[in-house]
Amino acid sequence: MIDELAAELEEAKARIIENRLLAWCSGNAIDTVGKLDLVPLTGKAWVDLKLVGNKIISDGDPTDDDVLGYLWRNSKDYNPEANAKTEKAKKSIGYLFGKSEKGELMKIAYRHLNDAFIEMPERISKGSKTFSRNNTMPAIEGMIGAVDEVAARYGQNPADVLSWSMNRVFQLQKAIRLATIPDYRLAEPRLVKMIKQEILKELNNGTESRT
Repeated sequence: MIDELAAELEEAKARIIENRLLAWCSGNAIDTVGKLDLVPLTGKAWVDLKLVGNKIISDGDPTDDDVLGYLWRNSKDYNPEANAKTEKAKKSIGYLFGKSEKGELMKIAYRHLNDAFIEMPERISKGSKTFSRNNTMPAIEGMIGAVDEVAARYGQNPADVLSWSMNRVFQLQKAIRLATIPDYRLAEPRLVKMIKQEILKELNNGTESRT
């Protein structure tokens, strides 16, 4: 089991590094999963999906339409304008959905979403943790805050930053904070932490480490 988790950890690290580079490669980084060609999730795509209540990115159990809608919005062939070419591209995703095993394309959608948010900065907190309930409505959406932070630092139009991949935006957000906030310490990506916790459980005979 330890060997399997170690291999999974190395695979996760390699995927994170690859996605970091894909966010900066020439042209659009296209991730081919099965027969699906997807581009990285952008802030603009996230907003579009959020506004229509797509449950891949919102609370609730996704329907087949949610999965298809998410994959279409992030398809390399996505075009908001209805035309013959657009309809053909949309139908090809629907055809692939019908030929796939149950849940297969949903897994692809969630992996694509996780790849976008894996770089979201999480700061390491010092001292004891306190938990409190806060019912106050946030002043702005978190993702918009990240766009604003990056746009201000690099002199970009926020509307342009919304078209960047979220992986790129979050990487830059991390770089800004490391460069401008003294003693700022970032936590490891959540996926890496989860696998390491599983390894610790195995090493401690199935119980979590208390260190």
